[in-house]
Amino acid sequence: MDGTKSSPVELRRLWPADKEAFRHHLLSLDPRSRHLRFGGGMSDDFLVRYAENCFGKGDLIYGAFIDGELVGAAELRSNQAIWSEQAPFGRHIHAEAAFSVDDGYRRRGIGEKLFKRILRAATNHGVETIEIVCLPENVGMQNLARKFSAHFAFEENWLTGRLTARPPTAFSLIREASGDALDFGAALFDAHWRAVADAREKGA
Repeated sequence: MDGTKSSPVELRRLWPADKEAFRHHLLSLDPRSRHLRFGGGMSDDFLVRYAENCFGKGDLIYGAFIDGELVGAAELRSNQAIWSEQAPFGRHIHAEAAFSVDDGYRRRGIGEKLFKRILRAATNHGVETIEIVCLPENVGMQNLARKFSAHFAFEENWLTGRLTARPPTAFSLIREASGDALDFGAALFDAHWRAVADAREKGA
């Protein structure tokens, strides 16, 4: 789908209440986008199962919305982290970042906005090293990551980029906490209106 050029991009953290919107975003990816994001032509069933397991203790997900529709997502995932704790100093957490943007909304700076948000989240949650794993043909992802000084190395059939997050400040921690609170409220509001819209559609 092509977005209206004048429509603003709104970024916020995704919560379990957004699971349906996140699942729909993944299912809307065209075959090439699925291949570049997951390293293969993933089926709808795989994407549904994947979305179900993306809101655990070690997962942070951010979404880009245009006119209320989720058109891009960024994930920061780690088996070392518990994201309810901010900036766990002394814990050298490593996390993997991944990005997806609907084909009709690319080349609008959405990937760059999501990348900046992931870096901010990493800073404020004690992440030391961020990894970005992608296929060699995913030149767009490589170019985006290099804008933020990620260095890529070839590992088997993949390229792995690594960068180091900045240490947090008192201001960045306050900004993160207040943003999370606002995003949580927005997620509940959006989920409510999606339910209302679904009910009206079924009753029509």
